[in-house]
Amino acid sequence: MFVYSMANPFLDLKPLIMRVKLICIFLSVAFLQISFAAKAQYITLSKNNISLTELFKEIKRQSGYDFVYKHDLLSKGKRISIAVHNKPLREVLDQSFKDQPFNYTIESKTVVVFPKPLPPSTQISQPGANIKGRVVDSNNVPLEGVSISNKQGNVLGVTNASGEYTVRVDDRNSILVFSAVGYQSLDIALNNRTTVNIVLQESIETLNEVVVTALGIKREEKALGYAITKMDSSEFTDAPAGNWLDAMSGKVPGLNMIRANGGPTGSNKIILRGENNLTGENEALIVVDGVVLNSSSGRRTATGGNAAGPTDGIQPTDFGSGINDINPEDIESVTVLRGPGASALYGQRGANGAIIVTTKSGSGKRKTAIPSITFTSNASFEQANRWPDLQYEYGQGLNGAATYTYGTNSGTSLTWGPRFNGQSFIQYDPETQRAGTEPTPWVPYRNQIREFFETGNTFTNSLSINGNIKNTNYRLSATHGKNSWIIPNTGYERTHISLSANSKITPKLDLSVKANYTNKFSSNLPGMGYGNQSVMYWYVFWVPNGDINWLRNYWVKDKEYEELHDIFTTAPENPYAISYEFINGSNRNGITGNVQANYAFSKEWSLQVRATLDKSNDDRHQKRPWTAARLPLGSYRTQDININETSADFLLKYDKELNKDIRVTSTLGGSMLRNRYDRDEIRADGLTEPNVYSFDNAAYALVEIPYISRFNINSLYALISTSYKDYLFLDLTARQDWSSILATPTRKDNVGFFYPSANLSFVASDYFNMPKAFNLAKIRASLSQTGSGGTTPFLTAYAYPLAADGIYPDGSLQNPTILPNPDLKPLLTTTFEIGTDIRMFKNRLGLDIAWYSGNTKKQILTRIVDRSSGYTRQIINAGQVNNTGLEIALNGTLVQAKNFKWKAFSTFSTNKNKIVAMAEQDSTVILRTSAVGGAQIVAKVGGSMGDMYGIGFQRSPDGQVIYDATSGLAQLTSEPIYLGNTIPRYKASIGSEFSFKSFRLKVLFDGQQGGVAHSYTHGRLADFGKLTATLPGRYSGIIGNGVVQNSDGTFSPNTTITRDITSFYNFTMGTANAEGATYKTDFIKFREARLDYSLPKSVLAPLKLSRASIGVYGRNLFIWSTWPMFDPEFGTLSGTDIVQGFEVGQFPSTRTYGFNLVVGFK
Repeated sequence: MFVYSMANPFLDLKPLIMRVKLICIFLSVAFLQISFAAKAQYITLSKNNISLTELFKEIKRQSGYDFVYKHDLLSKGKRISIAVHNKPLREVLDQSFKDQPFNYTIESKTVVVFPKPLPPSTQISQPGANIKGRVVDSNNVPLEGVSISNKQGNVLGVTNASGEYTVRVDDRNSILVFSAVGYQSLDIALNNRTTVNIVLQESIETLNEVVVTALGIKREEKALGYAITKMDSSEFTDAPAGNWLDAMSGKVPGLNMIRANGGPTGSNKIILRGENNLTGENEALIVVDGVVLNSSSGRRTATGGNAAGPTDGIQPTDFGSGINDINPEDIESVTVLRGPGASALYGQRGANGAIIVTTKSGSGKRKTAIPSITFTSNASFEQANRWPDLQYEYGQGLNGAATYTYGTNSGTSLTWGPRFNGQSFIQYDPETQRAGTEPTPWVPYRNQIREFFETGNTFTNSLSINGNIKNTNYRLSATHGKNSWIIPNTGYERTHISLSANSKITPKLDLSVKANYTNKFSSNLPGMGYGNQSVMYWYVFWVPNGDINWLRNYWVKDKEYEELHDIFTTAPENPYAISYEFINGSNRNGITGNVQANYAFSKEWSLQVRATLDKSNDDRHQKRPWTAARLPLGSYRTQDININETSADFLLKYDKELNKDIRVTSTLGGSMLRNRYDRDEIRADGLTEPNVYSFDNAAYALVEIPYISRFNINSLYALISTSYKDYLFLDLTARQDWSSILATPTRKDNVGFFYPSANLSFVASDYFNMPKAFNLAKIRASLSQTGSGGTTPFLTAYAYPLAADGIYPDGSLQNPTILPNPDLKPLLTTTFEIGTDIRMFKNRLGLDIAWYSGNTKKQILTRIVDRSSGYTRQIINAGQVNNTGLEIALNGTLVQAKNFKWKAFSTFSTNKNKIVAMAEQDSTVILRTSAVGGAQIVAKVGGSMGDMYGIGFQRSPDGQVIYDATSGLAQLTSEPIYLGNTIPRYKASIGSEFSFKSFRLKVLFDGQQGGVAHSYTHGRLADFGKLTATLPGRYSGIIGNGVVQNSDGTFSPNTTITRDITSFYNFTMGTANAEGATYKTDFIKFREARLDYSLPKSVLAPLKLSRASIGVYGRNLFIWSTWPMFDPEFGTLSGTDIVQGFEVGQFPSTRTYGFNLVVGFK
């Protein structure tokens, strides 16, 4: 559609992909060959008379090692003076712990501090013996998998499920070391004992617990002045979904997941804290290892026309995006930055919050060069989980017809025909493909329509290798998955390869590489929506007296590939023909990754530089046979889509402890981003020979439709973090963006926008002497301002689109219809947030509350203008939307007893927005419209985002429906009326996890309340008489429940019987009445369940296994809702967006159940 064409530098991606693969291989080999002899960690410091707490914080800053100890332990220590330069960590620790009443051990990257054991009562060596005992925690619960070793580091054994152990020692005066993850290690002198029972204390204090925040900056969680949600890898692998984003539902307060319901590769859209942008650009940013995906490989690009009856017959197809292709097995953690205060450093693209994904890296804790291997195998199956209530009492026919003859009155899909009473009629004969010669029983094929939909399945296998060679840690993983969906001949295959390597080149220089390659191939994906080439269109049109087996032979006899056979009407295509002949294929290759270097100039100064790449190529094709609706000679179309986004950034950091109370960390950074999108579509609508899909077989001239999009963003940003006595923290951020979207060919000013933020955190529990029950009590506040110029180019200059979608030769253009705005400014979002984070009873109870209020001004909108100007719309800055909300997250360990633990969590969120200003000339803007019933999403001053209007019932002053006194039909409004809001007002969830010995059960329920939506599909089923709700009144007539208006203007009860049943239901719940086809989308879902069993460590150790578990799981097991169609939690794919409010040919929602096996080899 763009005005000019360019040579496409990425037209043939395959050679480039091969080169990038080779580069990744060479990089990985290079890193694995690094063999510097430097020690693991080096420390440089010079301090006088400092406490151990201060020492540990400094060591943590330089090395990244955490310290774990009992909260009152360090009070018994001595202050020290130390001066070391470039010394190994252990040497520094040994010097620091000299003459102290405690000792330490290092596990992974954690230093565990514990009291020194009492000296043995005798030094006389005693002969060896078997030592036995039991290990429990502070609640007397047995601990399984506790490692027992000697002081030389040799593991002697582990505890069983009852916490019991037996080990052999050579000297009964030796010292045993008991250690377990999450507990303080303990050294015990035997003193000639043979039975030793142990109580291990939980690690209840960890210095500098960190989370990944904007730009990949790691921060202390208690220092954050804004709301976040952390999720570990198990949240995505316990009940795996085809799209990993689905696993976030019900786990993040304020998150609204909008699903396109577009098939096996269906797209998702995540909105955090409600909608505030009238253009629909309300989506959260998704960042994977520093690579922003939304506007590159994560860009949604459906192929096809409108979901409701496209003019060219090609139904839209949801091919998904690169975001869907992230492998859940590779996810280490996800941090959700729920508001703009948290994501302000991402600039304009972080205005709606951000989801920060960190993938797994190599681990340096192994003491051998032999890598660890983990194998995961997963199998899942899915079936439709709910259906509309269809009737099977009446068959095909019009106006209550009493008889039926195929070929005479069978040319309809309406079911207002004869009742099924055991009679016989002349019906369809599948052998002859015409009317039968003898009457056959008139019977319904009850629910047989469901048999078309199969049981889908997905099989996934993943293998990862994790190891280290001297100073280089690496992880390499490969995953392959194959899916067959519920619609025949649809599904996909996905192959994913990832590499992560981290190397300490010198004591001051670290280098890391992460690279991911994905291939997603599909020979066919289903067309969506309500139109001839959609399976759901056939679902509406199929009649209860039709045998689905008649459809399996969909070609006219002796005309295979030349003519499709229609049984009843030509409106819907045969569903088996759609599945096997109406092909929507795709082959997508994507590469994402980054290279990052960190250099420490000194203990205060460090520099990080990083380059990122997100590149994808998607080759798509659509095949349509001869005699397809609107395409009598068939069609062959291809799209070659290339997306490339590159960026480079730097972060210069200064970290200085000004005195014992104040620390200042300053960060200065900058970035350059380049985004390129190219799509080249070629169409051959008409084929000379049937079933030959090639452009050489085109019956007419080829049509080429190119589209090119370009934008650049340059940025500078800064972060200043200060802390006072480790209980008061203040962050100040600032960012300046310069966006090419706001530039013009003649003007480059006014293209930059500045946005600051301030975040305050006060840890009251570290300042006040609070009751011991409080582990943490924090109050936080955030004020931020973000701007956005969007990512849609060519808004500030004239753009000449292709005329009539390129059907004219030589790429003819047409005059622009949109008047650009050369003085376009960015929209501006200002948000204030306050909240608290409370943890009590040794972290067994946690409460997080956040309240926010914000407004978005200067929105970039299009306004209708007088056609005499030569344009239809104009780009303007206008409008203000105010947004407020509340988010609550509660978690706790309710029961912790011997062999049993019960943990629970719950979330709640509510959001309300109000449109307080529009353009001066406009009070109302129609954002979206439905194909029927006059339903539309309207933005008007005083209203809210998501307000739905449409044709509805005329009502009396007391709210009763008014019927026509003559016809008995409901009276409808001539203008749209308010029907409700499509955005749910409240969302909540509750989940529990039960652990008994080696068994674990996890369940999650969630729900929403307060939203409505219009159902096109349900309205058409009502029009056709397919619903059980349309049974009353057939033959005998029906009286509508309401009133009629008298001649004097008063109202009286309706007593008029209407026998026009078809019109009655069309007016009350069909497509003529938007109100009648609008329903609540409230629901409660049994979202997730998992039951697994893990082999005890006492069994794993002899087998040389690190882990082994088997589990069964389910997703979307049950839905409780009054929504009459499939899934009330739906969206509709519209170009690159997923919109709420209008259900159009929705696919059946599915219930997934499966099992998986995980085996880890040491």
